[in-house]
Amino acid sequence: MYLRIINPTAVFCNNRENYYRYLSLADDGSDESLLLWCEYVLGGLKNEISKIDKLLDYEFLAKNILFPAIDFALEREYITEKECKILQVAVKKQVIQAADVKRVLPDKIPAEISRNIRRLIDKKMLQAEKDKSRKYVIRFENNYLLRGIVEMLDKESFLPIPINK
Repeated sequence: MYLRIINPTAVFCNNRENYYRYLSLADDGSDESLLLWCEYVLGGLKNEISKIDKLLDYEFLAKNILFPAIDFALEREYITEKECKILQVAVKKQVIQAADVKRVLPDKIPAEISRNIRRLIDKKMLQAEKDKSRKYVIRFENNYLLRGIVEMLDKESFLPIPINK
């Protein structure tokens, strides 16, 4: 069972005019106006649940949010080409180790691969899967990756108020 988080702002504040219009209609208390209010609220909830379901689909998330966010960081030179390749593998596989990095950087010696992984850990772009583990997962705490995530969420209409207005 999945727990779903609903953003009330997204449900009610995307269009304040509609919100107030339906709310004032409901104020008269008639069955028809209350039904219109309920349809408005339930329609907003349905849209939000649909967005959450999309984000829970890892294939959708990777293709439409995570990979484009990494590309966004590369285009702005927040990350290097090597870092981009490593992060893309981390998104694709979800859990990586040095051998996975070796496949995308075949000309690098093990010490250099370890340094690249360490650099991404220091930049808060990778983290150990478990304490003291040599398996790693992508981490989006880094401001540069997070910028791309926010941009892609906006592009895919996941944010209640578009950021580029």
